[in-house]
Amino acid sequence: MSGGVEASGERSVAAGGNIGWVHTGDRVTVLPPEASAPVRCPAGLVAVPRRSAHFVGRTTELDVLEGAEEPVVVCGLGGVGKSSLVARWALRQASVRNPVWWITAETRADVDAGLAGLAAAMQPELIDVLPQEALRERALQWLSAHDGWLLVLDNVTGPEDVEDLLARTGRGRVVLTSRTTDAWYGIGRVLTLPVLSGGEAVELFTRVATHTGPRDTTGADRLCEALGQLPLAVEIAAAYCGRTATPPLAYLAELVSGSGRGNAEEAVARTLRVTLDRLAASDPYAGGILRLLAWFAPDRIPALLLPSTPDAREAVGKLAAHSMVTLHEDGSVSVHRLVQAVARRPDPGDPHREPGRIEQARLAAEAALGRAVPLHSEQPVPWETWRGLMAHVEAYLRHTDPREDGESLLGTMAAAGGYLDLHGLYESAIGMYERALAGTERLLGPNAPFTLTVRGALVYSLGWAGRPEAVERAAELLRTLTGALGPDHRFTLLARRTLAHAHRQAGLPDEAVALQEEALADMVRVLGASDRETLMASVELASLYTAARRVPDAVPVCAHAVAELRLLLGKEHPDTLQARINLAGLYAGAGKRRRSRAEYRALLPVCERVFGANHPHTLFVAAALGVSPE
Repeated sequence: MSGGVEASGERSVAAGGNIGWVHTGDRVTVLPPEASAPVRCPAGLVAVPRRSAHFVGRTTELDVLEGAEEPVVVCGLGGVGKSSLVARWALRQASVRNPVWWITAETRADVDAGLAGLAAAMQPELIDVLPQEALRERALQWLSAHDGWLLVLDNVTGPEDVEDLLARTGRGRVVLTSRTTDAWYGIGRVLTLPVLSGGEAVELFTRVATHTGPRDTTGADRLCEALGQLPLAVEIAAAYCGRTATPPLAYLAELVSGSGRGNAEEAVARTLRVTLDRLAASDPYAGGILRLLAWFAPDRIPALLLPSTPDAREAVGKLAAHSMVTLHEDGSVSVHRLVQAVARRPDPGDPHREPGRIEQARLAAEAALGRAVPLHSEQPVPWETWRGLMAHVEAYLRHTDPREDGESLLGTMAAAGGYLDLHGLYESAIGMYERALAGTERLLGPNAPFTLTVRGALVYSLGWAGRPEAVERAAELLRTLTGALGPDHRFTLLARRTLAHAHRQAGLPDEAVALQEEALADMVRVLGASDRETLMASVELASLYTAARRVPDAVPVCAHAVAELRLLLGKEHPDTLQARINLAGLYAGAGKRRRSRAEYRALLPVCERVFGANHPHTLFVAAALGVSPE
């Protein structure tokens, strides 16, 4: 990659296009009135994922869920129906409990994000205004002070990921699902979910297979036994038999591992193998699409990560018809975690999942993420699109080796770091930048422009996170750039601003001001007083003046920069708008409340149009006015 990627203003990352390195101003410093007011949960707040419509048995387990007062942990094999059972019961609770909130809780980060989502759902005006940690805390405080609610934590890895939550939420109901069965005693009631009984498995098979019309179900009992009476495997087999009028005994004959039960993953693997073998004749594309989906998060994979060809859409439709995936109204797709795990597992004996094809699917998934967040595009990815992508970026990175990251993924990872950074998730952003940096150094070289840009973004995030090494890392970056590019190179000047920021975040505002003033003087000399980066450095200096309690100095510096940015970039350019937001905040800090409010009022419709209604900048302006964006 040639040297055409430069750092750009504000602290979000506008991938594709330029990744923001030097960031201006503070994160949100003026909170809306609602942030200090008591949280009020709206009526009928229910978030439970759609599960299979074909549900049989489990009467005893439903009764246990209904009668228990302490936390209940539903344990069992993958694919045994834990989530389906709890979802069915949870939906019944919606008429008597509020909220009924579902969190996919594989990691502690997932739990924190789900709690933050609950707080945001109760107070939408705080979405992206408060950082995730603050939203999580608001949710925990509300749950600890109220009863009558239901919280479902799905697919929990272990008690350590939810112990803090359980310790603080004793007044409502908490139900967990987990594959782990031996770590929960003493924490709550453990409900181990077995596979279906023989009769229940046949009932499930019959319901699914005859859903579209009468079918021959002779031998269903033998097929279900061969599949270990695991609900997921039974449903996949039944869906295929029903859609293709395949007799159960014919399907059974093709189970390559015979009729042995095996473990849950083997049962699903055998079922997928037979179904994909039979589908291959009419749609050879289906197996490839399923393998592609296996690399993303299981829920709500957006359509933009799938090929947009008619063949791909038809393949997804066939996978849904055969109960391998679930289609949603918005075009997104969900896949059971166990199906994903099987689809990612090499099996040389299976032509649909041989190692070469799995690697092809991984590369296709990486390319899909690269297309969604292109490195060389001039247009940033829309904010709402990013909100739907983030979980799938993180899932792909969890499933893959950093040493295999390709160039197409570099912009995606850097942009993901910026998205996390802007939400106040600094530690997560640091991890994302570190992986991106490893990839850029390996693929582009340690002194490539994009590598240096990612290093700058990483150092900036270290400062926001309060990491003690931020100052030294910033100084190291500056020394590297000075030696490699010279003291007057644009990147070197940007690194000096990064060093000033690190000092500020380390609690040294006066030193930060001195460093920024010196850097700004050299930027004026080298780049010119009207250069974009010079002007953004002036905006940042105004923020540093505020941190050093020099508000009277801050206002004129920022006002001058805003006027010049209007002339240089236009009044609705993102950098100009960010500077205007900063200036409005400075007016408030200087006691000019009427002027501040007028600026915010003028900014709100422009931010809605340029950034979108749910972008943090828009929500910040709306919060300062005490209104909700349109």
